Amino acid sequence: MYLSDSILPISASTTWRLYAIPLIPFVLFLTSVVFDFEFYFFLALIPTIVFVVGMINFEAAFLFVPLSLTNPYTLQETQSNLHISEVILLAIFCVWLIRLISTPSGFSFPQKFLVPTILIISMAVVSLSVANYLLPGVQQVIRYIEILVFLFLIVFNYCRTEHIIRQIFLVLLIGGLLQSLLGLGQFMTGEMTRSVTRRIFGWHGGGYGALIGSTLMFCCCILLYEKRVSFRIWALVIIPFSALALILSQTRAWIGAFTLALFLMFVVGKRKLMGRVLVIGCIVGFTFFLVVQTNGFGLVENNLLKSAINSAFRFETTPGKRSTEDLSLLMRLNTWKTAIGIFLSHPITGIGVGNLRFQDYFSLRLGNPSQGLGYVDNQYIQFFTEAGIVAGIAWILFMFFALQGGWRAVQLSKDSPLHSVAAGLFGSLLIMVIGSFFWVITPHHELFAIMIINIGLLLNISRLPRSN
Repeated sequence: MYLSDSILPISASTTWRLYAIPLIPFVLFLTSVVFDFEFYFFLALIPTIVFVVGMINFEAAFLFVPLSLTNPYTLQETQSNLHISEVILLAIFCVWLIRLISTPSGFSFPQKFLVPTILIISMAVVSLSVANYLLPGVQQVIRYIEILVFLFLIVFNYCRTEHIIRQIFLVLLIGGLLQSLLGLGQFMTGEMTRSVTRRIFGWHGGGYGALIGSTLMFCCCILLYEKRVSFRIWALVIIPFSALALILSQTRAWIGAFTLALFLMFVVGKRKLMGRVLVIGCIVGFTFFLVVQTNGFGLVENNLLKSAINSAFRFETTPGKRSTEDLSLLMRLNTWKTAIGIFLSHPITGIGVGNLRFQDYFSLRLGNPSQGLGYVDNQYIQFFTEAGIVAGIAWILFMFFALQGGWRAVQLSKDSPLHSVAAGLFGSLLIMVIGSFFWVITPHHELFAIMIINIGLLLNISRLPRSN
């Protein structure tokens, strides 16, 4: 049992305050649209809001990390690829630094992760010596430092108590619900239409599906392991919206990763029958929800929903011809083969971090990453090809230690109030690990940040004091 009896649970008023936080930037955003200063809203006002919120309630500032995934701006006016989430994390880091200076308590870095982190960053720097495009490489190195070092330090050293861990988990859950609703709104208005394909894809690519899948995993683990009825009710409310958003995203990599991760959680998680019945009941209820909303309310048109489900799960084939979507798996295999060939030609230094970008998936010629070209869609191959064999092995070790620490947190938290939180975070980490075979995480700043937050929280759960 955890020695946390003195820590108060999250109250209903705290929950509603967390939900109310996004209303402030929303109102300011509408104002910025009216007066045409959206750029300054994202560059100046949002970081200011995050900073003020963080000074008042540091945990609440993390709400802006998942929310940043669905913003329509990458601050291209700054002549860089600066993401909103990078500015937000800078504001969070400044708040943590001020708190650290005002209340000096020292800090530490998780020992097992120290060597892999040093190797990843060092080899990334070395790879810049052979990079054809230096600026994207420097930007990626900075991203490794700010997330693998600074964000990891913040989460590992600040989120040490059960109360804070539970609050961050709640913040991520709320962020997942809000981005699900925003994604559905974008789909229904047609704002996210890409060419002839209508889907929820997020302004930063298919990482949207990973975030929604993590939200769904949180909810499923709450139903499986959480004892409090109020949390289960919240999970039941969130699941229909997030499940629909995940399907409409049509990102098969993350739909498949979520499905496999949930299956593994069912297999390895020994839980009472009631939790499993609730999860299965949610799946049945969600199916009913799809039928009712399509045929009754028409929030998503029937033909659009059928097309999305077919695209997401490939229930049907196109006789006599193959579309670009039908060839996507073959193209992905070709990119993997090409990337492995490039790695074998540059096994020590790689070709430079941030430089493995294809002009198109047919000719498989490499191009300028600053033009937003295609990825190799495999996180592990990307590390080997971009930064060499040492960096690739270091990344595999990093993820192995993360899974090992996450599983330890799940085991140690049994019969404690944090068991559902540990299971949800571990399930989300499983989604990232599995989905990494068909997508890239580190170039997607928000997705990379969420993964490190999950790992840091899991490590802290495993080191909380326990009584015999």
